[in-house]
Amino acid sequence: MNTFSRRRMGEAVRTWLLLTALLAVVALVGSAFLDAPSQRVLTNFLTIVGLVVAYQSFVGPSGLLSFGHVAFFGAGAYAAALVTIPVDQKARLLQGLPAWLAGMETGLWGAILAAVLVAAVIAAFTGATISKMEDMGLVMATLALLVMMYTVFANWDTVTRGTIGILRVPDLVTTPIALVAAVVITGVALLFSASPIGLRLQAVREDQAAASALGISVARSRFYGWMISAVLMGAGAAVWALNNLAFGPHQFFFAQTFTLLSMLVIGGMSSVSGAVIGTAVVTVLAEMLRPLERGLSLGPVHLSELPGVIQLALAALIMLVLIVAPQGITGGRELGSLWRRRK
Repeated sequence: MNTFSRRRMGEAVRTWLLLTALLAVVALVGSAFLDAPSQRVLTNFLTIVGLVVAYQSFVGPSGLLSFGHVAFFGAGAYAAALVTIPVDQKARLLQGLPAWLAGMETGLWGAILAAVLVAAVIAAFTGATISKMEDMGLVMATLALLVMMYTVFANWDTVTRGTIGILRVPDLVTTPIALVAAVVITGVALLFSASPIGLRLQAVREDQAAASALGISVARSRFYGWMISAVLMGAGAAVWALNNLAFGPHQFFFAQTFTLLSMLVIGGMSSVSGAVIGTAVVTVLAEMLRPLERGLSLGPVHLSELPGVIQLALAALIMLVLIVAPQGITGGRELGSLWRRRK
């Protein structure tokens, strides 16, 4: 497992081309025919694709649930916001910032770099220990990471503004930029999955004892997967932050974790294709049900507000998928493998 597999790489390339084509068609059609609010939803969908794929790049190859990836999401989003908010606005809103950060103002690329670096540093410190834990201990440690980082976001007033949240983040993301980000993150995730490092992590997932007997380090394989996934999550978080413009710590806790996890479960946790398809299904479902949360009038019939109906529907859909197709809509397979079989 020290060399690239031509078959795996071929499948990864085919999958990437198919997913790129699908996302590009959705973006082009949406940009041409949707109104402004719907185009906003489309751009947000593309940013979420990057986040879910980044999440899958660890959960899928390792076979381990992680509740801590939203911590990287939040850290990357705050980092991107803090380096892009204009200096004069930071002087009014964030008076406690260090001088070097208060005087910094970058664009999109600087924001992505800052988010990636922050996510990578957190991943390196936590992954060094987490990767050595047993399966259940690792999962619980990721939950602890989520809680710790949420506490930091909610209480570090001089940097994050606490529960008030960050405001006036520059709008630097358009639909084409979100599309490129989703395509790049998807390509990197597929490349990692087909690489020797990714294959070793998948071997650990299938049989730890056999993998160890072959000389594969369980801890090292998990650490590399943890790092790569965190870096991708940081990049996706920067694009998300510069599209949402304002956010607070509540967006990086259990609710967001459940949403990202539901997209993976519904699409198929074992494949990047499943991450993309699951994100699409959940996004469409959420937009269809959103009017019910706000209240809906159908002629003489008036439905009052139904808060939480989207979460209830997602939970029901997860249960249905787990019963009918435990491996998700894609069955845990990549689109590239299906293309090869049909040929």
